Amino acid sequence: MQSRRGGRLRATVFTALFFLTIAAGPAFGKGTPAVTPSVVAQATGTFVSVYRSPYAKRPFLHVASPNADGTPAVFLVKSRRAGWERVYLPRRPNGSTGWVKDSQVALALDPYRVQVSLGRHRVTVWKSNKLILDEPAGVGRSVLPTPRGTYYIVELLKQANPNGLYGPYAFGLSAFSNVLYNFGSGPGEIGLHGTDDPAGLGTNVSHGCIRISNQAITKLASLLPLGTPVQIVS
Repeated sequence: MQSRRGGRLRATVFTALFFLTIAAGPAFGKGTPAVTPSVVAQATGTFVSVYRSPYAKRPFLHVASPNADGTPAVFLVKSRRAGWERVYLPRRPNGSTGWVKDSQVALALDPYRVQVSLGRHRVTVWKSNKLILDEPAGVGRSVLPTPRGTYYIVELLKQANPNGLYGPYAFGLSAFSNVLYNFGSGPGEIGLHGTDDPAGLGTNVSHGCIRISNQAITKLASLLPLGTPVQIVS
């Protein structure tokens, strides 16, 4: 899913955010980091101003909310300080971060996490310390590799044709291809989606996106909130 608008990606947007009120403090508290819930920030207004540091006088970026698909702007929180959240940004270069003010976002705890192993061709999902999914995956070919790093789920799109190229659902991630700067009608976003070619699962087959079975993506579509971290590893 390198494009999120138009063409083959006509879709209904599903918003899957479950918000709690949490006190300011470290994004990752005591205990085993692997089972500590992530912190997710969602825009409360029509845009979020992003600063290079809490000391910057002016923002370098404004993120609209909702986006062109009607999904509210969400961010995975990397670290925290009083009044501010350092968040991952859904833009190039991959792994970009910025600071947003607490006054412009609502915060949530997310117990889910996703790992994509490129070498093993597996997608694994946990809820806290409970394994809930371990599936074979199709990943990027050697000339169009899936980018490694820490990302998060930006949006969920229900596909008009559940038997089509992307299966019934497609998650848009905050990652972008390092090779394709244009694909379809979009700028080369990476997606996690279903497939119409189950024989390709467990292989290097895609343009960079991550493919899993339609049954698996349907299960995840009912579980994973926007902002859920996705770690892509070798």
